[in-house]
Amino acid sequence: VIHHINKRKVKNHMIISIDAEKAFDKVQHLFMIKTLTKVGIEGTYLYIIKATYDKPTANIILNGEKLKALPLKSGTRQGCPLSPLLFNIVLEVLATAIRQTKEIKGIQIGREEVKFSLYADDMILYIFCLI
Repeated sequence: VIHHINKRKVKNHMIISIDAEKAFDKVQHLFMIKTLTKVGIEGTYLYIIKATYDKPTANIILNGEKLKALPLKSGTRQGCPLSPLLFNIVLEVLATAIRQTKEIKGIQIGREEVKFSLYADDMILYIFCLI
C-alpha cells in the first residue's frame, strides 16, 4: 500500500498507525460476550467463556495481608491462550464498521479499496483525503 501511494503523483492520502496500548485490558466483558453471541459462538464454547468471565475478581496482597477482592469489568485473562482470539473477535466489530462506512475512503488499488491493516493490537489506517 505504501509503495502504491509513493508511486502516485497526487499525495492525498494519510497513513495512521494506531497501537492499542494495553488493548487486551480494555475489552469489556459484557461487550465481548454480546459480540461472541452475535458472531455465532454458542453452546458449550460460549458457556465456558461466560463462566470464565462471569464476575471475575482480582486479589491483592499488600505487606503480606490479603485485601478485599476487587471486581473486574474488563480485560482478557493474562497468559490465557484464548485471550488473543477473544480480542481479535471484538476488534473485528470495529473493522467491520470501518469497512462498511462509505464516508471512510481508503486507497484504491486496482479493484480493491484498502482502508486498514490489522496485526495483533496494531492498526494501520490508509485514508484518502480531500485536499
